[in-house]
Amino acid sequence: MSEQETHHFSTTPVDVAIKSLQRQVDQLKRIINKTDEVENQGTESNEKELKDQIKKLETANAKAEYRIKMLLRTLEEKEKK
Repeated sequence: MSEQETHHFSTTPVDVAIKSLQRQVDQLKRIINKTDEVENQGTESNEKELKDQIKKLETANAKAEYRIKMLLRTLEEKEKK
């Protein structure tokens, strides 16, 4: 192709539309990637919070079970007397 033909094709509305659409696709991809990053960060922090909460609940549960065992022992000893 000659230089004039190349220049003609590069200034046609179709070419301009394709370039514009490609830019929009690239922008949408960046938006999606940012959204995924934000969701991942939110998920990671939420996961950490849930793990911390699980640990606290497990500790509270173990303490409650220990207290129950002690109370049952105390009741058994009082019933024997």
